[in-house]
Amino acid sequence: MLITIALSSVVIAADGPDELLREDYVIAGLDGKLVEAGPDKWMFEFETPINNNGAGDIKAGLTIELLKSATLEKLVEDAKTRVDARYRLWGKVTKFEGKNYIFATYFLALRKMERPAEQQSVTEKNSQAINAPNDILNIPDEIASKLQTSEVMPTMQGQEPLQLKQDTIFANRTGHVIEKQGQYVFEPDGLGQGIEKLTLTLLPCQKLDEAMSQTRNEPNPVRFNVAGIITTFKGRQYLLLQRATRVYSYGNFGG
Repeated sequence: MLITIALSSVVIAADGPDELLREDYVIAGLDGKLVEAGPDKWMFEFETPINNNGAGDIKAGLTIELLKSATLEKLVEDAKTRVDARYRLWGKVTKFEGKNYIFATYFLALRKMERPAEQQSVTEKNSQAINAPNDILNIPDEIASKLQTSEVMPTMQGQEPLQLKQDTIFANRTGHVIEKQGQYVFEPDGLGQGIEKLTLTLLPCQKLDEAMSQTRNEPNPVRFNVAGIITTFKGRQYLLLQRATRVYSYGNFGG
């Protein structure tokens, strides 16, 4: 049975196109919480602002959908065991049809550290020294607050390292990127070479967006040579495209 986590202002993407994070933006150890948004649909709500590469910070509280992956499956399993679970997340951002998504690659579970009252008063005095009135460099309140309390630490200290299922590389395979039963899939075509029948569900990303834009106005199926990352979620395989190059057969194979 899946744990139900209360929703808090769920937003699939930022408020406008200017606030979208770029494709392949790296999430490097940012803190937040897992939010359940529906059957097998999970979001990550960030606790701190995100630096949007010169386009201005995206405010704290942004919630982005997590793509299905082996890491997400492990993350969901961990969330079942704890109340108000918080995490430090690594991964990369994708962009598809005006929305951002996150392909998670690693995470650490976090917990609050309880500090004695006298120790808290010492850290408060230290924080006042950090942000002295005449300082040229002023640390943002959110970060200064974390320095004062040191409120999070990995729960896995002294335990076995986190074991995640390994994703695999999928390279130089030719086939079709199509829409089937409301989902985008990649079907390799061996052109008589005896390649096994395989259908991979495609994860939302910019390369998928570009591939579909090339197929919509074509009367015949379009063939692509693709590369990407194969991952699994609940026993099903998914492909995150890294490359999708159109292959021209010049009429020899009808595509």
